[in-house]
Amino acid sequence: MNNRFTVIMPTYNQAGFIRRAIQSLLNQTLQEWELIIINDGSTDATCSYVTPFLTDKRFTYVENKQNKGIGASINQALDMSKYEYIAYLPSDDFYYPNHLQVLKDELDRSEEIVLAYTKCNAEIQDTTIRKVIPQVNGLFYQHCLQLVQTAHRNTTERWIERDEWVSCDFFQLFWTKLTCKGFFSFVNIETSYWASHPLQHHKIIAKFNWFRQYYRICTPLRIRPFKFRFIDEVDLYQKYRGTRPLCGNQKLKILLVGELSYHPERICALEEHGCELYGLWMRKPTHDFSAVGPLPFGNVIDIPYENWETEIRKIKPDIIYAGVNIGAEILSYEVMKKCPDIPFVWHFKEGPFLSMQYGTWDNLMELYDKSDGKIYINEESQRWYEQFVPRTGLSFILDADMPKIDYFSSNFSPRLSETDGAIHTVIPGRVVGLKLDDINILASLNIHIHSYGNYLANYNREYLKAAPAHFHVHPYCKPADWVKEFSKYDAGWLHPFNSNNDGNYLRIGWDDLNMPARMGTFASAALPMILKNNDGHIVAMQTRIGKDNLGVFYKDLQELGSKLYEKSLMNMLRANVLAKRETFSFDYYVPQLIDFFMKVINFKKQ
Repeated sequence: MNNRFTVIMPTYNQAGFIRRAIQSLLNQTLQEWELIIINDGSTDATCSYVTPFLTDKRFTYVENKQNKGIGASINQALDMSKYEYIAYLPSDDFYYPNHLQVLKDELDRSEEIVLAYTKCNAEIQDTTIRKVIPQVNGLFYQHCLQLVQTAHRNTTERWIERDEWVSCDFFQLFWTKLTCKGFFSFVNIETSYWASHPLQHHKIIAKFNWFRQYYRICTPLRIRPFKFRFIDEVDLYQKYRGTRPLCGNQKLKILLVGELSYHPERICALEEHGCELYGLWMRKPTHDFSAVGPLPFGNVIDIPYENWETEIRKIKPDIIYAGVNIGAEILSYEVMKKCPDIPFVWHFKEGPFLSMQYGTWDNLMELYDKSDGKIYINEESQRWYEQFVPRTGLSFILDADMPKIDYFSSNFSPRLSETDGAIHTVIPGRVVGLKLDDINILASLNIHIHSYGNYLANYNREYLKAAPAHFHVHPYCKPADWVKEFSKYDAGWLHPFNSNNDGNYLRIGWDDLNMPARMGTFASAALPMILKNNDGHIVAMQTRIGKDNLGVFYKDLQELGSKLYEKSLMNMLRANVLAKRETFSFDYYVPQLIDFFMKVINFKKQ
């Protein structure tokens, strides 16, 4: 058979690798192929690096003005393909000389074989950082078939594109469409190399906020960053796209700097009060919850990092509002130092102890020292920071990642306990502070735990084995459903821990200062909050919950069980939370926050 290959090379900002990949194709023992390179909006030197090769008539080079995503890029090439077999050569990977010949021989062997794949090497060959990813029958551990090791017959099937949804699992995006057309055949010969580096597609997707930033995606995504989590931003942020009705007329021009953390859509409340927002974002988000632009909601105008000083001078913001989590200190410090004439407000949450470990402590201290306005997440944090820096400028107390009030609906559900007589508690996200023995004790007291976020299944597996009738795992619950879903339960777990600071600020740790983001989630559903009784110690969340009598405090689990079964107590706590729940929303404090901004602006003029 004289079947030939169309080799597809989707590429984005891989100039440093692409020549190696192309050379590996030119070195093939089988020379009957065409190469279609789709430059998907690269901003690096890709074009100049590729141009010398384009005299070869087997090359087709296409440039997209904007990044469309790997699925769309491959589909572009498939629509242009001329040959019977399709192979893939990501620009950071490379072929061994026999790669195409081995795959051709296998596909030629039987028309019933629709896809063939070979063994692939991913070992980092450096004695200082040697890394080997285990593989079985050509499949890398915890990964699907990789593009570089695969070839298939040319069909009418096309890849799922980013507009539909995003995943790093190529089986879900395309391979599955071929399963009904024939066999997948493995050839146990190593013929290619899958390069390992921080900018691999699957690693960027796993940090989905970085994925948006890296590919400059301005539209909401449907994305599965890892196996058990699916995020539908189209649905999640639908009401926050476009113009929102105004409820205020404070026409401040605010430059947001850093990142927004959990519940980033809260900043739409500033727009609702008439503020005009701009964003200068940290270049690589530290965590998957480190929200940065382009944002899939609101009307924030992004400032490119490359010339941010010039752009800020053009915009002339009234105030700079910087924060809010680890990783934002360096950029925020740089902006504060280079924009000394613009009022600067620093707001930081997680976390000062990480700053010590990551080497940004000096930046953090100077931000608190030199900012015109400092926002602390609670009074305990303010007093703790003032051990290190003198009290200067103006200050304000406000938690950093409270949710929008829009999620605080009246769509309450009947409680499960009213039906079965047991106690049902809830944990949205990580199980913090509970050990396996605790789960067993709670089960013996007929107290159920409902854990939300089945993407945490690996962490929950031991709990499920220990108490299968009392530990339950549920899918992620979107904020719009908080009230309906979580009001079914009797109480929600904060972060139980035993403090040991003995009332001494010198001995405080992060758990003592933290205000868990789930506090707002529980408040929306009028749920009493469960936390350890740390009387005699400085614990910010205990102060906050205790002030309005919103929680179930316990020394041991037997005491907790007794309180949870006390109906009059729980009814009182539930009523208290309902009465105070708006104080756990960002919107509640926006008028005060804007007033604080105005005070900082006036303070700067003095």
